[in-house]
Amino acid sequence: MKSGQMFWGFFLLTLGALFLLVKYDAIVSSFDFIWDIWPLIFVFWGAMVIFKQTVARPIINAAFGIFLALLIFGLFNNLFGCFNFEFDETDRFAETYSQEYDASIKTANLQIDAGAGMFTINDTTSNLVDAKAHGILGEYDFHCEQADSVANIDFHMHTKNFNLFRNKIRNQLNVRLNPKVAWDFDINLGASKSKFDLTQFDVRSFSLETGATSTKIKFGDRSQETNVDIKMGAASLTLEIPQTVGAEINSSMALVAKSFDGFNKKSNGYYSTDNFDSAKKKIKINVDGGVSSFNIYRY
Repeated sequence: MKSGQMFWGFFLLTLGALFLLVKYDAIVSSFDFIWDIWPLIFVFWGAMVIFKQTVARPIINAAFGIFLALLIFGLFNNLFGCFNFEFDETDRFAETYSQEYDASIKTANLQIDAGAGMFTINDTTSNLVDAKAHGILGEYDFHCEQADSVANIDFHMHTKNFNLFRNKIRNQLNVRLNPKVAWDFDINLGASKSKFDLTQFDVRSFSLETGATSTKIKFGDRSQETNVDIKMGAASLTLEIPQTVGAEINSSMALVAKSFDGFNKKSNGYYSTDNFDSAKKKIKINVDGGVSSFNIYRY
């Protein structure tokens, strides 16, 4: 097969697949990372010139076709798409989950294990936890156990049967938490869009493992020390941290565009704020991932 045919074949195949998968919410990931990897065009262009008369040329053309389709689709999605965290009340499937608050509970572990979807934590409740899930895929096994003063809460998504071309695939989960307990988060997601406003909670630890995502996390200053561990794929990550809290970042991320407001680079991959040593409250952040956009803002 000719090199030109490989390029156009993979280009059209990838472009069509992306439009179809996003249309049915099989992919709900952010494409913000496209703004950072567009210079790869020159890498592919150079490789095509160097390997013009070799057997590698068709493979390079195919890879370039896939990349260019991803780039064009990502630009289109970023310019005309939207990041909507509102629930559609007309969804055919909706579930609510709740657990009453016991005053003896001092700490709680929240675990969310889910695939693709939209996820938010942004409000409080007088219960220990309240949650609402929407969408064809939005059905969870919900468990809550208490051992002495510790509560363990688990959301585990399982898939309902669906018809891809009759139902719009969607998975949206909104969680509200009690601000009177200290929280540990363990969140494992697939391709997703997530927004976690944790300013009203005492966050002891926050662990997030996810694929291609757009994630925004806003931390408060209610905890003496917060340990953050994030592992991501091709992603856009935005963190907001109070200026009164000392913060440090350990990051081992390849091909990443970084913007760390208020941080000083101390060594390769290590950054800290001026008040890290003197601050009474601290946030320690460890981030590991691939091609990403990573921004931190102080408020």
